[in-house]
Amino acid sequence: MVNASRRHLTERYASGVDQLLWETEKRLIPDLDAIKSVTDAAASGQAEGLDMGAALVLVQAARLALDRLEGELFEASHAMGMRSEAIAAVLDLPDGAAADKRQRWLEARRALPYASAESHRQETGRAARRAEAAHKTEHAAQAGDDTSEQQP
Repeated sequence: MVNASRRHLTERYASGVDQLLWETEKRLIPDLDAIKSVTDAAASGQAEGLDMGAALVLVQAARLALDRLEGELFEASHAMGMRSEAIAAVLDLPDGAAADKRQRWLEARRALPYASAESHRQETGRAARRAEAAHKTEHAAQAGDDTSEQQP
């Protein structure tokens, strides 16, 4: 769903350099730019229901990405010796137990399926390489057929 939403919004809202990058490299526009494009289009009455749904999916993906990043920061903070009370103070939480509870919640979020924009780029790149290899193989086979027809 996330990758389909990214693709849909890129196809609908990419312009300028983003459109060129989409056409030449199948590079998606950044999630937050895509979401902003939909809110702008909605304000002018140009957004469609599918656009709104795709933008909402990307908001959820962005939220999950941020939660995963926060979880990594919690781990790194503890690894460098920060205690839960210090983390709670920085985050304006009531106490260390609240920070520990937040960390447990973030750990649960990290277990959810996640589709980064980078994973889509890697898959798109693999698909492009497979298509190019297939094209070269087909072209080489055709060239071989042409050569055999020319020989007596």
